[in-house]
Amino acid sequence: MKKVIAILLVLAGLMPVFAGGGAQQGAGAATSTTEPVKLVFWHHQLQAVNNFKAFAEIANEIFVKLGYPNVTMTSEQVEYQGYLAKYVSAFSSGTGPDMFMAMSQDFALEGGANPVALPLPVDVAKVWQDALGGIYKNDGVFNGKYYGFVVAGDTSMFLYINDDHFREAGLDPVKDFPKTLDQFLAVAKKLTKYDASGKVIRAGWQPRFGGGSFNVAAKYMPIIHNFGGRVLSEDLTKAQGYMNGPDTVKAFQFLRDMVFVDKICNVELGLPDVAFQQGLASMTFREPFYAAQVATNNPGLKFSVHPYPGGVKDVVTLGGGSWHMMINSKSKHVDLLLKLYKELVNPEYDVRMHEPDKTPPVLTQTIRMDNPYFGKLPYARALMDSLNKPVGPIYYIIPEWNTLAEIIGDAVAAVIEGADVKKTLDDAATKMQVILDEG
Repeated sequence: MKKVIAILLVLAGLMPVFAGGGAQQGAGAATSTTEPVKLVFWHHQLQAVNNFKAFAEIANEIFVKLGYPNVTMTSEQVEYQGYLAKYVSAFSSGTGPDMFMAMSQDFALEGGANPVALPLPVDVAKVWQDALGGIYKNDGVFNGKYYGFVVAGDTSMFLYINDDHFREAGLDPVKDFPKTLDQFLAVAKKLTKYDASGKVIRAGWQPRFGGGSFNVAAKYMPIIHNFGGRVLSEDLTKAQGYMNGPDTVKAFQFLRDMVFVDKICNVELGLPDVAFQQGLASMTFREPFYAAQVATNNPGLKFSVHPYPGGVKDVVTLGGGSWHMMINSKSKHVDLLLKLYKELVNPEYDVRMHEPDKTPPVLTQTIRMDNPYFGKLPYARALMDSLNKPVGPIYYIIPEWNTLAEIIGDAVAAVIEGADVKKTLDDAATKMQVILDEG
């Protein structure tokens, strides 16, 4: 990843610039209260486009409150595919946004793969970290510095089940949802339907095998961790012996067996997002925001959301990494953006920034079952239960993680397609170790 970004920057010929919006001012320069100022925020989440519009509206209200009626914030969406290259190109040419959504390890000014994002001053960081709920307090920290608050509390995976399919199989969706991976397999077998030839026509569970290797990896990290495995050493310097370690091998063999031995799924049914919504899959793993998609695309589908099933261990895995709201360190209006960050730590704003697209809020005061917004979300109880679990291994605090995750996702896809587990993981571990050694 570092090499790719470096090449882009060299091609741009503007390595020292990393500017956002023309001529630069220092972080201490004051924003005018009279001349028109247009701030820009970039994101790349189609599923949360309304949330970010709400964020811009709230920001504009806050600017007026702070005495800057001349300042406006606009939210702009960047296509997810290729977003990283576009971000890098824009920042290096001085046309990047004032604020942006990305991962802190990719853009941290101090040690990140692409040094752009401003480490927040201690006082601003403390306000946020004191207010954030549970596992989100240190989400956004890189190399000991806090770079931005987590976009939404939806980075961990959950189990989605089709309630009608459960009842049809004689199972109670409230009581009989699988709590362990062994139960998950047993339940999936009961839910699977076959045609006369033995072909799966309704998957008990449908695997994620496409749609981006990084995203594929995120869906299976919890299985690896709950089998007791991990993909990197604790100091995050070694893949050999971990990505291909005995517990990780068991986790991947479990995955392969579900496809070829237990035969509870069928890749011909398509990616799980669509298969579940169409009633072609009874269970799938996804983040909380998926609930709104299901409700919108198939309003008649009765489903419920539950914690990811445990195994030898029962930990909450924070996906492949969280998205953070960060400040371009070379924005001409860092002073005002820092004021904005302090004001945003507000339960009312927290709800307003997440309610449009039905995503989880992030503040302790709003992640409560008695909160009028959060408590009614279909995944609220599952999220609360997950917050009480210990946090699994975290890898995404190193700049190489995105590239490593893609290798992991490719290994998952290969195993689902029938590749030998041990050979696939040995090859993956070798590739990952090369990247880690290069630094």
